[in-house]
Amino acid sequence: MYKLFHQYAGKVSAIIIVLLFSISLWQLAAAGWIQGKAIIAQQLLNSSWNATLLDTVKSAQKNAAHKPWPWADTWPVAKLIVPQQQIEQIILAGDSGSSLAFGPGYSLSGAAPNTPGTTVISGHRDTHFEFLSDVSIDDIIFLQTPGRTVRYQVYGMQVVDSKTYNVSVDIDEHTLVLATCYPFDAITPRGSLRYLIFANKSPV
Repeated sequence: MYKLFHQYAGKVSAIIIVLLFSISLWQLAAAGWIQGKAIIAQQLLNSSWNATLLDTVKSAQKNAAHKPWPWADTWPVAKLIVPQQQIEQIILAGDSGSSLAFGPGYSLSGAAPNTPGTTVISGHRDTHFEFLSDVSIDDIIFLQTPGRTVRYQVYGMQVVDSKTYNVSVDIDEHTLVLATCYPFDAITPRGSLRYLIFANKSPV
């Protein structure tokens, strides 16, 4: 009886080990897929953005929308450049979940990129906006839109609760807010904390 019990326990342990190993592989594959999708999407978005800039040069159509793929429900509207972090990312129209899966997006409730007011751009903490944890006061950020590139300088950062805090967009100054989930190393997603970077338009 002891021998049978020992054999049964050994089989159960082996099954548990295989299941745990399989789950680990699945989680690693999922993480790799998210990172891979983010990289591939940025390549396609760069092509779309270059087409937008080309249209601007040819015909001054600054609002021409070039979708990165035929079924996309968003399109590039700007390019974010952070020299200190060696970051160049395409910014999408809208900050819905479907947009943020492929790149940072700007909130349609705020000011359009490089216009007076507050432009709020959001991105995921574990992909496109992972670099925000290394941004410092006085860092320079460039925001490129068709026909114009504006230089911003970081003046502050803040952790807020999205349930109670709203970014003020009713101001005339050129203000840029970069937002992502917080903390950066959170194990469980969908928390209410947000990490905000604030930058003002700066003279060249």
